Amino acid sequence: MEQAVAYYRVSTGRQGRSGLGLEAQQYAVEQYCRNNGYVLLAQIIEVKSTRKERTGLFEALDLCKRNKATLVVAKLDRLGRDVEQIAGLFNQRSKVEVKVADNPHANKFTIHILAAVAEEQRQRISDTTREALKAAKHRGVELGKNGKKFLSVANKQAAEDFALKMSPVIQRLNKRGIFTERAVCNELNKKAVPTFYATGKWHPSSVHSLLTRINKQKNEVQIN
Repeated sequence: MEQAVAYYRVSTGRQGRSGLGLEAQQYAVEQYCRNNGYVLLAQIIEVKSTRKERTGLFEALDLCKRNKATLVVAKLDRLGRDVEQIAGLFNQRSKVEVKVADNPHANKFTIHILAAVAEEQRQRISDTTREALKAAKHRGVELGKNGKKFLSVANKQAAEDFALKMSPVIQRLNKRGIFTERAVCNELNKKAVPTFYATGKWHPSSVHSLLTRINKQKNEVQIN
């Protein structure tokens, strides 16, 4: 059996102590290793890492190099939050093979693409939120009191933009005879199409929300 090193990252000390988020990552990685013939050599847990301070990840990558092992993470965002960061990891330690448990068929090339899409979506949500808060402030709204309200509006607009972007994808699936929410869900996961938040997998409920928005947009166009 091939050897693997698991890398888990949790955002805060509280999550690290409570296991919040950690247990799900461990389960995903252990299941992946069990199903793909890997034996875990070590499990590295990093708490409250930053862009510059990723000692746990570097330790895991160096351990992989020394033992010719594969690095396994539960989700792509555990490696980093932007393309530059992930690309830098591969360039610095290019001999290390990386596997993502929730996207088992991804290779180094597709990981770069998925990271780019995820970064673009996060930036779009951030820009939309910033513009909404700026407009509210311009109208004299006290953001401290109503910040959550306008954040919700911004996220809704970002979701509408995402639905518009996904509409051609859904149309292509429909032309192939793929219509039901579960069938669309399976196909999107099969092709590793990023979700709205660019994390995790598609579920029938998230597909339902997407299709509802797309159909609403189509109806509004027809009315106008």
